[in-house]
This record gives sequence, structure tokens and C-alpha cells, in this order.
Amino acid sequence: MRKLLSSTIVLAVLITIMLPFGVSAHSGRTDGSGGHNCSAKSVSKGLCSGYHYHNGGGSSSSSSDSSSSSSSSVTKEKVIYNESAPYPYCKKVKDVYQSSDEYYIYYERVWDCTRYTESGSVYTELDLSLYVNDTYQSLQQNFISIKNSSYIYIRDLKKAFDYELEIDDSKNVILKSTDHTIKIYAESRKIYLDGKYTGFNAVKVDGNYYLPFRASVKWAEGKIQSIDNTAVYITN
Repeated sequence: MRKLLSSTIVLAVLITIMLPFGVSAHSGRTDGSGGHNCSAKSVSKGLCSGYHYHNGGGSSSSSSDSSSSSSSSVTKEKVIYNESAPYPYCKKVKDVYQSSDEYYIYYERVWDCTRYTESGSVYTELDLSLYVNDTYQSLQQNFISIKNSSYIYIRDLKKAFDYELEIDDSKNVILKSTDHTIKIYAESRKIYLDGKYTGFNAVKVDGNYYLPFRASVKWAEGKIQSIDNTAVYITN
């Protein structure tokens, strides 16, 4: 009798433990995500409804999405060394890659600071002072050098030798003194002295005419006294 009672109690406990699993369990294969749609039979028994997961299915997808979100790439900021032009006339060539780190990509900007006349010749400015008859003359524009030849701004030449300056209807520029007339033809930029071509052409930079310095002094019947690294001395 005691053995029968014990067996009955054990059986009752087992039934109680297994009952929830029996209610929630139902047949049907799961898909690659660990879930499936309820069968009509399972729905009628109240075991499930619609699509659902088994054994924690679907959690891997959620975990994957979270991991993907947390490991999304950071947009690196572009940093450019030498970003501003050294001089107003410099032109940007390109940005050259230098290095990068976790947050930045570093570039160095290359500038072309070569200066060109309006006809395309390369020139440089000369930091020279001008003295006329040993008197300092302020310059409106610096001397320029093209292929080792110096040029003087036309209005500085006018001042140095007391020329009168005229511009005719054809935009030709004329310098007149008591003894000579220098004419620059706008179309060809050829320089004529007293009606004869000198063999020289004027150059134009930013709309301004420059004349060959040594020849200009000779045309004005002046003389170059000396030239050093800082100044030019002439007489008229």
C-alpha cells in the first residue's frame, strides 16, 4: 500500500512538471531563422498563432543588427596643410595625400605661384629702387624680369623722363618728349620710336604696359649709371 502511494505521488509530480511543456509544444519544422508559421491544427488548439520562433530563434539576427550598427565606419574629416594661397596670384594645382589616422585624412595643397604676362611669358618681380639724377623716385609698380631682361612700368618711365602720355582712339599708347615720340601699338605691342620699329615689343601684365628698361633709357637719351642688388641709378 505504501509503495503504491509513493508511485502515485511521483507520477503526479511528473505530470505537473511536464504539463506546461505539453501545452506549449506543437509540431512543425523551423526555418533557417529558427521559426515557422503555426499550422491550422496548432492554432485550433491554442498552442500558437502566426509566425514565431523556437529555442531563442531570431535573437542572432537582432544581435547581428546591433553589432553592425555599433561597428559602422566613422566618416573621417579632411585636413589640408598649406590651404591658403601664399600670394593672391597663386593658383591651386592639387591636394596631395600625406597620411591618415582614426579620425582625419591629411593632405598638402600644391600651389602654382608662377607669374605670367598676358602673352604667356613667365616673369618675376624685382625688388629694386630707382634713382634719377641721384634722387629717389617712388615706383608705382616694381620692375619685372623676363628671361634676364628687366622691364619698367610705362608710367614710371614717363615720370623718370618727363614724358607726356596719351592714348589714341585705337588704344595705342604714346609717350612724347620734346625730342622723341615712343608709340606702342595695342594690337601687336610693337614699340616704335619716331615712326620706326625698334625691334622691341612691350609686355602687358594685368592690363599694364612694361617696356624694356635698357632700351627705354637709351631712347630717352638717358644713361644707366649703375645697377646693384637693391637699386638702379640713371641720369636723364
